Amino acid sequence: MDDKNNAIAESEKCERKLNLAQRLVGALGSEQEKWAQSIIDLGEYLNVVIGDVLLASAFVSYVGPFNKSFRDQIINDNFVGFFQKNNIPMSPTANPLSVLSDEATVAGWNNFGLPPDRVSTENGSILTNSARYSLIIDPQLQGITWLKKTWESHDLKVTRLSNPKMPKTIEFAVEGGQPVLIENMENSIDAVIQPVYSRAIIKKGKTKYIKMGDKELTLNPKFNLFLHTKLSNPHYPPEIQAECTLINFTVTEAGLEDQLLALVVKKERPDLAAQKEALIQEQNGFKIKLKELESGLLYKLANAQGDILEDIELIESLEFSKKLSTEINEKVEIAKVTDE
Repeated sequence: MDDKNNAIAESEKCERKLNLAQRLVGALGSEQEKWAQSIIDLGEYLNVVIGDVLLASAFVSYVGPFNKSFRDQIINDNFVGFFQKNNIPMSPTANPLSVLSDEATVAGWNNFGLPPDRVSTENGSILTNSARYSLIIDPQLQGITWLKKTWESHDLKVTRLSNPKMPKTIEFAVEGGQPVLIENMENSIDAVIQPVYSRAIIKKGKTKYIKMGDKELTLNPKFNLFLHTKLSNPHYPPEIQAECTLINFTVTEAGLEDQLLALVVKKERPDLAAQKEALIQEQNGFKIKLKELESGLLYKLANAQGDILEDIELIESLEFSKKLSTEINEKVEIAKVTDE
């Protein structure tokens, strides 16, 4: 009887293992296609990453003050022409935004009031990726509305040059690590804040300091400064261009067209607008989830010990990942049609 029971238990164990093995092979099969494609995509991207990053860096550094037609001219004629002449490898489509931001980030900006047109997205990318502090030219007040909503959760301090407490506000923010917005500036900039916006940083060991007046302030890495003017054509000294990142938020005709189109769609077909927004949000969530799953799976597979068929959690994660990627592909197709 013992022999018989042992044989039955062994048989059931083998059957269970066989079932898990089939599930594992099935789940890995679908991941293999995705991962093989990822390897090809990454290999292709590695060949052009130098040019793409160089283009994105040049874009952040130089094109901020210009309107759409000048930006396109600078990128397509000057930058891309220079890359081609010097055989610098880059992607077939010259798009700095693919390096500087992603759909999820842009959707978040739009939720906080950044207009959905191309120029505004470029402005958001320049502002969030620049090492220098930003000076935004914003006659229609679209940039400042977005700024206030986006950095509200980071305890944004809003002040003006005419405010007698302005220097104190900046001093506390530099050391405390809060962002500061100086709004409605005229043509002149107070010399008191010059060391801050020009990033006159003194290094002592690993600590960074900014000298403001007769005080040395410890620079908190979370500190950020935004300068804002409503003037459509301000006249600042030339060195401002070197010390700050100038960003032109002036609404162009093309930008206004894109914004009006988005508003008309919201008004005329609120169902489509809501569906598109919901799809974007859902896809963004899916992308994050897929990335987490993939990282977790690769980690588990690399560090698996003993019998891999005993790891039920790994097999279930693989199956869930397979189901999710199928679901995402279906949703992507729906999103394309809705977008059109």
